[in-house]
Amino acid sequence: MPSIVPSTSTTTTRVARVPYLNSAPFFRGLPLGDRYELTDCVPRELGRQAAAGELMAGLLPLVDYLRLADSFERLERFGIAVRGRAQSVLLFSRQPLRQLDGAVIAVTEETSTTAVLLRLLLERRYHVQPSAYQRGQHPEADALLLIGDEALRFRHANRQFPFETDLAFEWWLWQHLPFVFAVWAIRKDAAPQDKRALELGLIKALAMNTQRLETIAQEASAPLGLPAAELHAYLAHFIYRLSRPEEAGIAKFKSLVDQYELLDGR
Repeated sequence: MPSIVPSTSTTTTRVARVPYLNSAPFFRGLPLGDRYELTDCVPRELGRQAAAGELMAGLLPLVDYLRLADSFERLERFGIAVRGRAQSVLLFSRQPLRQLDGAVIAVTEETSTTAVLLRLLLERRYHVQPSAYQRGQHPEADALLLIGDEALRFRHANRQFPFETDLAFEWWLWQHLPFVFAVWAIRKDAAPQDKRALELGLIKALAMNTQRLETIAQEASAPLGLPAAELHAYLAHFIYRLSRPEEAGIAKFKSLVDQYELLDGR
């Protein structure tokens, strides 16, 4: 495993690790030297720290990368995307998506990109206008947006909301394009050797871990309280090296958030 030590550099060498199962193929055994400090950040916090200049690199939520494109650049074409269902980007609701006009929607504190995706789907695809989007979990809410491992666990325990909507699948049905949740990015002022070290490390880790998805799923089964076979199938759906369809998905998402001025919405 990579060494985690305090940085002694005047320029940060902190690399953000997203503590979700679907990010594990990037981080398990990531061969970074002790020059780098790995720090766990859920997506929204990762974006905040990147904007504050507290991170050198990380798996930036797509919305945050688009906001910070003047100061961050992509690392190869590494990212997280799906073509169809994500299974962990879920809206749980008391009514179907099309019937949430005037609803109060609780939005997990962990997300930045998916909160914007939800607004696009509700307000622009279905012409539904909720009365409020509220951060955090609210018992009285009409719907609840969850992501990552929390969404995986909640969908098994959920007895509160009869309807479940996979937002990545809704995007696929709407745009016929993959949805990209995050991209690997590094500060433009980072040293060239840091960029190269991260690129090589990610290439090695991903090559190893994409052959070990079943093992990763088995090891995650007990902590998540979910069947290993289900987690293996879940991991196998994700795309970690983005290609032309994913880049088209990024471009379409950017054009929509620009058109509807959602890029600054948190």
